[in-house]
Amino acid sequence: MAKHAANDLVYYLVIDEAHRDDLAAIRPWQNLKLAYDQAQIWVKDLSYVQVESPEVKCIPYKTLYYESEGKLCLLNSLLPDRRLPSLLWTPIERALPVKLPSFNHNYFGLAQKVALQLTASEAEHEAEVMITRLDTLEAYLGTASAVRSGPLSWALLNHDKAFIAGTPMLPVDGEVYWRKGHFIIPAGYEFELDMLCPAMDDLLNPDHDSWIVWNRDNTYALVAKDDMQPLSLGSVRATTQQLISTS
Repeated sequence: MAKHAANDLVYYLVIDEAHRDDLAAIRPWQNLKLAYDQAQIWVKDLSYVQVESPEVKCIPYKTLYYESEGKLCLLNSLLPDRRLPSLLWTPIERALPVKLPSFNHNYFGLAQKVALQLTASEAEHEAEVMITRLDTLEAYLGTASAVRSGPLSWALLNHDKAFIAGTPMLPVDGEVYWRKGHFIIPAGYEFELDMLCPAMDDLLNPDHDSWIVWNRDNTYALVAKDDMQPLSLGSVRATTQQLISTS
């Protein structure tokens, strides 16, 4: 099959519409186009590298073709198998939209859960975010040097927690997170379907003006970037007083 692996060949993948969800792994590949042909789904413009990738190899019940002189040959075959169908092609990310239920973007303890799932990670990343109780943070800042909090910024989360971004981390009790794009993920974890992150970011955070804080039970909250302010004892006390006055 080596002589058919040239970069100018066009590869096609065909799968029954009943197995549509199996295309999730290749949905982020922006070069692909998709079309429907009765009960079948066609995907075209796969490269040879993509055809040989684990993402494609793990898709069950598929048929792979390559185009030759206006006809389609089965992968690993030199003989034409069928004519090239006339179909209406659409970019794959538009043809396979990610659908989510409605969520309350302001609460960190949602009952609903979405498709991204956390799994333990062996990779190590620098922790950039901490979430701690507001009263814990205020007590620490009351005794710490202002220099200690100077590089950090923070925002209120769920009325009783502080979302603190920056390094070095404060020596207080709290949950530690690392960052992947706009996602804030518990340290020691990663997403099982990492390739869905860009699509989920666009859906949950279309203006890219917030941090998406992901919890271990696969719920999330949005923290607006505009809500972030320099961390200081004064800003924390002002927020605490405002909460008391409005309660």
